[in-house]
Amino acid sequence: MKARKNIPGGERLPLHATWPKASAVTAIAAILATAIAGASQDASSADIDAMAEQTTGAVCASACHGWDVIFNVPRQTPGQWDFIVSDMAGRGAEASDEQLDLVRHFLKREWSTVWINSASAQDLEAVLALPEEEADAVIAYRDERGKFTDLDSLKQVPGIDAATIDAQADAITFN
Repeated sequence: MKARKNIPGGERLPLHATWPKASAVTAIAAILATAIAGASQDASSADIDAMAEQTTGAVCASACHGWDVIFNVPRQTPGQWDFIVSDMAGRGAEASDEQLDLVRHFLKREWSTVWINSASAQDLEAVLALPEEEADAVIAYRDERGKFTDLDSLKQVPGIDAATIDAQADAITFN
């Protein structure tokens, strides 16, 4: 999943010519933002991820700055991305609230770090794409047994999908 780091011009990111204009994604963005909030099961996770990527491309990477501004900086925590996107909006980024929600979703999924020993369940879900039950299990295990020291200790959590952890290893910080 994290193979996107070969941008700009990477294989998995859409080419500039295929990005929809920011105004063209507003209606779809509203529907998908609702799905992100859990109010709708009509959109799949892959649909939401794809729309979030396209919206970020339209709002940030083409209208304001390039992908390199995002991917040439260290990973941020979900809270830091919330601040950065709010700051961008405050400085005049042209996007609806729904579009900004999709930008946040993309940045959290694709370029966040999660401090595994202090992260909330919501951050584990957003950054590592863990289902709610697995995120809650990580928190409970951590509370019961103490800090995780490495990926192997994290994979000891009962019910955790080790493949998901391995696929997201570069997004996990052991603090």
